[in-house]
Amino acid sequence: LRLAHSPVAVTTMAALRRLAAADVPSVRRDPVDPSARVAAEKIVEEVRLEGEAAVRRYAEKFGELQPGAELVYTREAELKSAWERVSDEQRALLKRTKERIEYFARAQLTAAKEVTVPIQGGEAGHTVAPVEAAGCYAPGGRYPLPSTVLMTAVTARVAGVQRVVVCSPRPSDVTLAAAYIAEADVLMPIGGAHAIAAMSYGAGAAVSACDAVVGPGNMFVTAAKSLVAGRVAIDMLAGPSECLVIADDTASPAVVAADLLAQAEHDPSALPALVCMSDEFADRVDAELEAQLAVLPTKEIAQVSLRNGYTVVVPDRAAAAAMNDKLAVEHVEIHLKEPMEFAATLKHYGALFVGEGAAEVLGDYGAGPNHTLPTGGTARSYGGLSVFTFLRIRTWMRIDDREKASQMVSDAEALGLIEGLHGHARAAAKRLPEPQAEAAGEPALGRSISTKGWDTSAERLHIAVPKKGRIHEKALKFLEAAGLDYTRAERVDVATVNNMPVTILFLPASDIAQYVGDGNVDLGITGEDIVAECGVHATTEMKLGFGKCRLSLLVPVQHAGESPASYAGCRIVTSFPNVAREFFAPLDAATGKTTTIKYVSGSVEAACKLGLADAVVDLVETGTTMKAAGLCELTTIMQTQAVLISNPRTAHTAILSKIKQRISGYLDSIKYVLINYNIARSNLPEALKVTPGKKSPTLLPLENAEWVAVSAMVLKSSASEIMETLTAIGATDILVFTIANCRV
Repeated sequence: LRLAHSPVAVTTMAALRRLAAADVPSVRRDPVDPSARVAAEKIVEEVRLEGEAAVRRYAEKFGELQPGAELVYTREAELKSAWERVSDEQRALLKRTKERIEYFARAQLTAAKEVTVPIQGGEAGHTVAPVEAAGCYAPGGRYPLPSTVLMTAVTARVAGVQRVVVCSPRPSDVTLAAAYIAEADVLMPIGGAHAIAAMSYGAGAAVSACDAVVGPGNMFVTAAKSLVAGRVAIDMLAGPSECLVIADDTASPAVVAADLLAQAEHDPSALPALVCMSDEFADRVDAELEAQLAVLPTKEIAQVSLRNGYTVVVPDRAAAAAMNDKLAVEHVEIHLKEPMEFAATLKHYGALFVGEGAAEVLGDYGAGPNHTLPTGGTARSYGGLSVFTFLRIRTWMRIDDREKASQMVSDAEALGLIEGLHGHARAAAKRLPEPQAEAAGEPALGRSISTKGWDTSAERLHIAVPKKGRIHEKALKFLEAAGLDYTRAERVDVATVNNMPVTILFLPASDIAQYVGDGNVDLGITGEDIVAECGVHATTEMKLGFGKCRLSLLVPVQHAGESPASYAGCRIVTSFPNVAREFFAPLDAATGKTTTIKYVSGSVEAACKLGLADAVVDLVETGTTMKAAGLCELTTIMQTQAVLISNPRTAHTAILSKIKQRISGYLDSIKYVLINYNIARSNLPEALKVTPGKKSPTLLPLENAEWVAVSAMVLKSSASEIMETLTAIGATDILVFTIANCRV
């Protein structure tokens, strides 16, 4: 049966049934089959109680082990032997795939940073640490999956896991070789629920229990993972594989059909689905499915799972995005014009493959991102397997100054009493400072000379702005917009505001983030690039919309075709050494090289011609200076603009909020204009679609009851076009006013 807006006859078993959008079934389901859970529960419990004996019993029952055969293959024996037995081509293939997975995982690892922030009277933070032992499951049923061994074990090693155990039933030499190059310590040639239990509880002296168990498998594997979750960390409860292809009429029907069949051959329960923009394109895909299925060696399985799939014809890209987000499937391919723009509108998916060149099979076979992904609609709640699966975030705190912590401690005591936990309250009260009298005329002993505890902004909020440079003049406009009345004496970098308890500090832009994040300055205007370079814990209150530019890797124009990885191990000159080091860290890790980062305070673009650098990391606004120096942009490291940042420890929250509101109002006033017009009530709904206002338009009745006056804020850049549209709708007396300031 093929369903479109009305039923149509099916002429081929290869065609996907056609469904209306409203008829598409949800993929959300309970990931654990009840009958599989009952069977797995008995197996898991026996392994928990009996250890290796139960593991062997089930492995022999399912034909995975012969009586007395080795239960554990070691890296230096069986795994190494298999590595030596496979062909040179297979070794090279496994090595290349491992390196790509490792490269991406190392890049992910750089995002897992330790954090330290000041709190009242001390500091708090978190550390990032891997689990000690990981169990990695790779299916070995219908097809051996050495790629899953690489995806799981390599990622665990990059995360820093000390011991890696792999389980895979009836492993081929290629699977064993994959475990070897992935640096697994051991492999057990077993599968199913008893394999998951063995990794979770241990198998006697043969294998100790792991701390995390990951990897996809059949319904018994999934059921077993649900039973051990909590005792060990798991990645997810995965079900049958899914792929949604979103295509318009510019896509290749042959490529779309090939990708749907690649999904269909996974398993009889797999879901291949297509969302497209016309019935004609759907018909062409169906024809390709029939032709390609006829010669596919795995057509018996693919033909079955095609019956699970469907095609949905939607009117536009917005409807396609809505269908994607409703389903939240494992894999999503985008075969559209301007695919990146469309990709940015999607909310829910396991992994995204953008453009015709990014086939889902490349993700399966080690382009870099992991192929162990959430299914059954759980992409709404979970991400795929990654280094983060094997990492633990552990928080800590330290109190050095009881006086400064007294308010926090008093609050803890009060909350304990509110909740009736008097032991909590008393434990907090023990941390309150005790007053200490100092003898008259007797000098204090051990007096600190540190200024760290000085409260230099007790009575006045301190705001810092650049004393010169590319954002100085506009920063002054924001001070004016905030209503700060001050006079700055010549050659003096401090000004007292007359009408508010505020002091303005004129500092080098490159220092402002440091003073706000680590000092006693409450607010600052500086660039995002400066904040990133300083690495301080300052709060970004708002982006100010000016001073926009890019921090980029610039190379001589002769080397425009090189990749950023080509510059790993080279000499880099920059005024942003910390950002540059962070950018090159994953490249260095992947190549085993060490990039030399040198700091210069200015004229960075000259470093290549003067022989100091092979490439530079510098700001690019118009590109004029860059081109004059014979350089070109190889890649953008970050986009930057001016931002308002605040000190998370500030005591002046009320004044800060007032200044922030005033600056926000000024930003709206330069971005928007006010448009007034009269319109017949019959045309009002259409007119309000054009002028919805920033929050809502204002409507006023006119003397003629059939007409109404409308006032709305609209983007200044769109005002002319809106006036023309309103005129066409029938609006009259259209007036546009500039806004001096506002609060919205």
